[in-house]
Amino acid sequence: METHAQELHKAPGHGWRHYLFEFFMLFLAVFCGFMAENEREHLVENQKEKEYVNSMMEDLKKDSAFLMLTMHKLIPYHLMWLDSTIRLLELADKKGKDRQIYQADFLGTAWDYDYFPTERTLSQLRSTAYELIRNKNAAKAMSQLEDDYNFYFKWNTYVQDRQNELDYGAGAFADRNVVDSIAFMAFRTVQNDPLIDLKLSDIPSSAALKISDAGALKTYLEKLKDYAYYLQANIKPEHALYLNFITKTMQVIRAEYDLHD
Repeated sequence: METHAQELHKAPGHGWRHYLFEFFMLFLAVFCGFMAENEREHLVENQKEKEYVNSMMEDLKKDSAFLMLTMHKLIPYHLMWLDSTIRLLELADKKGKDRQIYQADFLGTAWDYDYFPTERTLSQLRSTAYELIRNKNAAKAMSQLEDDYNFYFKWNTYVQDRQNELDYGAGAFADRNVVDSIAFMAFRTVQNDPLIDLKLSDIPSSAALKISDAGALKTYLEKLKDYAYYLQANIKPEHALYLNFITKTMQVIRAEYDLHD
């Protein structure tokens, strides 16, 4: 009877099959948890990558629009005024042309064309060696774009130096106080329209030519001609080159991520 009672109270399910089953269930739970966490991280990384790609495309579109604007609108506009300035300053008799010369010179020279790409996204990707972009073709295209920028931007200071020379050289005929008043008038609306509409009536009546050194004026004229040539022959093609870099990068990104504007 005692033996039979012990058999009746024996704990059920403690054989090797039971332990194997419990081990399998525990392993399955851990494995499923790992897979779920891995999938969650994968989704988060996908979302981050998508956000960076969209942000990069926004930056490239912005830069592309700026380059198109300078190439097809701003540079031709300023070249027109540079030509007018040169023609007016070369007149043997400049009497009565004072305000016209101030207007033309300001609109032709009060600009520089340094192109600085939007680095909002590029700088973040650079800091992680583009690891956030898991698509290798897209990451390579973005990295190549940065390399192209770094190679050509070495020459940007040349443009700024020429602009500074023009600003300084304008003293051959211009009164600094008059130029400052014109600048105040002109740049009030520059954020709304990159093409400043500086009317002749905006030029103050005090805008009189002050030519005391014919040699200095001749030097300034040569610098104007040099800058006009540089705009047409160097800066405009350089901007076209940057635009080509951007366009190719955008094409790769669109193709790799199946993006449609």
